[in-house]
Amino acid sequence: MKWLAIKTALKKGWVWIKAHAWLPIMALLVIVGLLLYALTRNAAFMSAVIDAFEGQRESYKKEMETLNDIHKKEAEEKKKVLEAYNENLKALEEEYAGRNESLSSEKKKELKKLIDESYNNPEKLSRELARLYGLEHG
Repeated sequence: MKWLAIKTALKKGWVWIKAHAWLPIMALLVIVGLLLYALTRNAAFMSAVIDAFEGQRESYKKEMETLNDIHKKEAEEKKKVLEAYNENLKALEEEYAGRNESLSSEKKKELKKLIDESYNNPEKLSRELARLYGLEHG
């Protein structure tokens, strides 16, 4: 029974709002106006709010700069890895060309994987290259 009473009260309220829509809107505007007046009357409060917004903007700028720097460093590292791969691939192809052999796609994939794993350690990279491809370590 209570649900029926609530449903009827909501329907009556909706009909009243449709007939008198200007009244709740005006009341809401008056409340917002009074709140704005109360908030702007105290300059210290508004100054604190503005400072908070400025702080957030500065924080956003710093965070974006950090993200851009990280992205730039990652792109540079990726470029270095790609350059190292191309240099090693060229050296291997020249070595194999000297032996009248060709470098298979499996060996190229192995080279790419090896360089990705050990590009920060050139000594390990040269040892692994010599071991895998039968080249002299120098």
